[in-house]
Amino acid sequence: MNDISLSPNAAAQAQAVRSAAYRDIAVHLDGSAEDEARLAHAEALAAPGAARITGIFTNMLPDPALFAGDFGISAIGQLVDAVTAEGDAAEKRLRERLERLAPPHELRRLDAFPGLLEQAVASEARWNDLFVASCPRDDEQARWRPLLESVMFDSGRGLYLVPPKAPPRSTPKTVLIGWTDARQSARAIAEAMPLIAQATAVHIVAVREEAHGRMGGAEVLSDISAHLARHGVETTATVLNIQTPASDALLAEARRISADLIVVGAYGHSRFREWVLGGVTADLLDSSPVPLFLAH
Repeated sequence: MNDISLSPNAAAQAQAVRSAAYRDIAVHLDGSAEDEARLAHAEALAAPGAARITGIFTNMLPDPALFAGDFGISAIGQLVDAVTAEGDAAEKRLRERLERLAPPHELRRLDAFPGLLEQAVASEARWNDLFVASCPRDDEQARWRPLLESVMFDSGRGLYLVPPKAPPRSTPKTVLIGWTDARQSARAIAEAMPLIAQATAVHIVAVREEAHGRMGGAEVLSDISAHLARHGVETTATVLNIQTPASDALLAEARRISADLIVVGAYGHSRFREWVLGGVTADLLDSSPVPLFLAH
């Protein structure tokens, strides 16, 4: 009998894939045409680890703050009834669609007012390994930006964000990691490890913005590369010296290497629970042609 064994690096990589595989994936659903794209990505991502998919159907009720007086109370009651009925129809369509999914699955419906709905979705995301949603670009999806920001900052989980027309991949072939020496970057890599470990090429990029004199964490590229190598992930590390915005540099590098996925930390802060995303994060959400993996 021939003794066929994996090389130490190949064995480490195989172990990394097995140990880090996603088991629970949540996907945002809202009854719009974008549901199909999100479900396709979620189903592809679920395949390697035979993950369970939970559809989170968000049915936002009208904001009570917009109504006042007796007439307002009557009007909001009628609107709530109408939105609930629309949600019933959308839920029926979604349940029929989910029946065609190969992985184990369930649908959870959330009917809530603005502010409460975002908190409820963040709570649902916490018991999943990954949250799949759309980049909030067009008018239909832009209304969910506060929801995505709540998940980013409040769930402790990674977000896989789908841009328009991006094809689903169960295994990204080429992953670009935008690294800075900050907690957010470390969180993004940790949450994205199941995808990073399966990639055939992983590129780590640090951006040095000459105009501002910032190193962007470039001094620790060797350490994070060595850390990933111990997980069985070989990387190529690059420092980009630029005078253009960091987001433009990352997108240019993604095009150059034909990246299938961009992994970055989500930067921002909150003031009285009003979430504000950092410039690079917001720019990538608006412009990236490939899926983004964000974590805070």
